[in-house]
Amino acid sequence: MASLHYDILTDPAPLHVPVAGEERRGSVYIVVSNPTVDEVIWYSIEIRVPCGQADGDLTAHPKTITARVERNTATKQGEEPIVAWDDNTGVLTVTARPNTLFQEAGSMALVLDGFPVSSASGLVLLRVTERAANGARVQKNPVTLSLLKQLPKVPRNFRAKRTLVAGGQDVVLQWDGPDTLAYRIQGPDGAQETVAPRQGAAGWQWSPTAGQESKRDATYTLIATSPGGQQPGYFLTTTVHLRGPEFESVTATTGVHSPWVEGTTDKGRILFTARGAQIRDAADDLGTLSAARTDVETVTADLVRGRESDAGSIRFPSDGISVGRGGGNDLGTVTADKISVHGINTEWVGDRDSGKGWVDFPQSGVNVRKDGKQDWGTVAADLADLNGINTKWVQGRTAADGWIEFPASGMNVFQGAGSRQWGTVAAGKADLNDLATHRAQVKERLTLQGGLSVGNVLETQDGPPRLIVHGRLDAEGEVKADGTVTVTGDLTTLGMLRVQGESRLQGKVNAGAHLSVRNGDAWIMHTNDGKVAIDGDLRVHGAFRSDS
Repeated sequence: MASLHYDILTDPAPLHVPVAGEERRGSVYIVVSNPTVDEVIWYSIEIRVPCGQADGDLTAHPKTITARVERNTATKQGEEPIVAWDDNTGVLTVTARPNTLFQEAGSMALVLDGFPVSSASGLVLLRVTERAANGARVQKNPVTLSLLKQLPKVPRNFRAKRTLVAGGQDVVLQWDGPDTLAYRIQGPDGAQETVAPRQGAAGWQWSPTAGQESKRDATYTLIATSPGGQQPGYFLTTTVHLRGPEFESVTATTGVHSPWVEGTTDKGRILFTARGAQIRDAADDLGTLSAARTDVETVTADLVRGRESDAGSIRFPSDGISVGRGGGNDLGTVTADKISVHGINTEWVGDRDSGKGWVDFPQSGVNVRKDGKQDWGTVAADLADLNGINTKWVQGRTAADGWIEFPASGMNVFQGAGSRQWGTVAAGKADLNDLATHRAQVKERLTLQGGLSVGNVLETQDGPPRLIVHGRLDAEGEVKADGTVTVTGDLTTLGMLRVQGESRLQGKVNAGAHLSVRNGDAWIMHTNDGKVAIDGDLRVHGAFRSDS
């Protein structure tokens, strides 16, 4: 009888033998314990493991076994046993250190780990030889431990052949399990499909039938039951992800991240770039965006067109925009309530009614036409600021207003009434080089800054300023001169000639009436009724002659 107690455990329990070339790994745990309250003198524990492919062999690959001691309470700290695994003979030897006792109620677990289970199912016997003290002698105590290898009785390893596929039609599910169970696959919508029995296949495999594929990521459930219902059912799940899932609707609270979004039936696509988004058609060319309303900051486009095939269009050349009509390249019409622009380049501008006035733009300037024809029209404005006007005539706004025409010689001013009757020019100031007129009337003052010439009759001269009368000067009123008056010819006055100051006469003085010389209010000499009266001295330098 052994001095120590031995238990054996496996993981999994029981060990699963591989099928169809698969590899099934396992672990063996041998728990050695002291069931007494006394310390046990022990020397070694030797465990022989059968190796090979027979039903009684544990593994065909002993070199893969890793041996160790775990959960050791059998020895004190620093007195751990020595573990040796011989992968040639398949023997595990655990040796106690000298003078080491197996503690009362102590235990340790001897572990054989990481080996592939041999392929034949059956019972495996492990031979244990215990060397312990029995009184004064060393005694070998044999112990036989057993474990079971068998084919799996439950489904396992339920998986997708590829967990990420392009579409639902590419879903392939695989699993391992006995043929004694009935299998069904439950899809994401809850519908179940029975799996047909396999015919000599190494494992189980299932794919959805045509038309039943999931359009998005889906979790599938494997349901395994015994035909007679003697065992409980088994349920395993796995999930398959689609590269291009389809959704009835998507609600995202923090955003959706995707390089592109594509339609399901119609393969239009929205591609997200560093600058924004692109609309692509099924051929991956730039596509069409249809919307009742678009609210954007900026639109960059080669062409903007109405929805109808013959609708107008707008193109964007380098110098601005070009409005076209119909499906061709003919220039179209811009209709707007108001246009605010810095400049307009056009051949003509007209009213919306083609029968109204219009303006065309020849090289020389602007032509205003009327009635939608080539006849000259009328410009009406509150104010016109021009560098020049070329016109045949100018008139006030009504037919009764005066008007001006422009002959080759200058301009003519006419009254509005009558037929070409001369009119009146009214101005605050007129600056003229020459004035030719039949008559002139000055209502207030006439100021001449230059000279004045009146035919061969009268003229003014400078240096010193003087008035020259060529001919007779008739003054019906008073002639007053503040300076010197020089008369080189005869001076005839019909009334009184009064000289205030010095008078020098060279020649003959004929007075038809009286001649008076005064000094202020006092008279010095005067003639009256054929005699000369002198009031004062008479001094004669020369001869004095009297005929009587």
